Amino acid sequence: MTQAPRVYGTEHDLPASGPQPGRNYRELTGGPLDGQLIDVTGWTDEEITTGAYLITLHSMYGQSTL
Repeated sequence: MTQAPRVYGTEHDLPASGPQPGRNYRELTGGPLDGQLIDVTGWTDEEITTGAYLITLHSMYGQSTL
C-alpha cells in the first residue's frame, strides 16, 4: 500500500493526516520537512511564490521551497 505524503502540522498517527479534498497543497523540499505537504489553501499567489519560513522541533530553518 502506498501512503500519501504527510501534511505539515498534522500528527503522524492520525488516520486523516494525508491531503484532504478541497484543499490546495505544495510539497516542502529540503531539511527535515522534505516531502511533507503544506496546506496553502487561501494563500495569495505572492505568498506561494515567495515561500514560507517554518520553525520545526528539530531546529529552525530558513525559507523552504514550495
